[in-house]
Amino acid sequence: RLKFRPSHQKLNGSAGIVSHLANLLKMKCNYKLYNTLPSWAFDKPAHSIALKMEPGQLGSQVLLDLDKLVSGNASMVLDYLPRQLAKAYPLVNAHARRWLALREELEPTVVKSFELFQQQSVKAANKRAAKAAMLSGGQ
Repeated sequence: RLKFRPSHQKLNGSAGIVSHLANLLKMKCNYKLYNTLPSWAFDKPAHSIALKMEPGQLGSQVLLDLDKLVSGNASMVLDYLPRQLAKAYPLVNAHARRWLALREELEPTVVKSFELFQQQSVKAANKRAAKAAMLSGGQ
């Protein structure tokens, strides 16, 4: 986890989704190895994931947009993930039955991650408001 900053809130909130997705891809789609990293894309934080199926180097990094990962709509998130991954890894969603099973297992994680993100956002907003009130009251 990154030190708390407002710009990292979505990064922390979506980390569980990316981690669970990578584990499921490894187990269900026979990828040998994966690498997930927080990264910066277009001057904002993002997640990236790279997969490895055969001996050799990891495949291409796929950037995952945080706004789409913590959108609050589980079906949109679950539709977004295979579209993004298919850009570099077309075999990920080539077998519909396998992807549906993966999707079913991932859905509770998506819902819980969004709920946690909302709770953390409210808590952070309350902290900022209390700090601003304390600073303005002290002057």
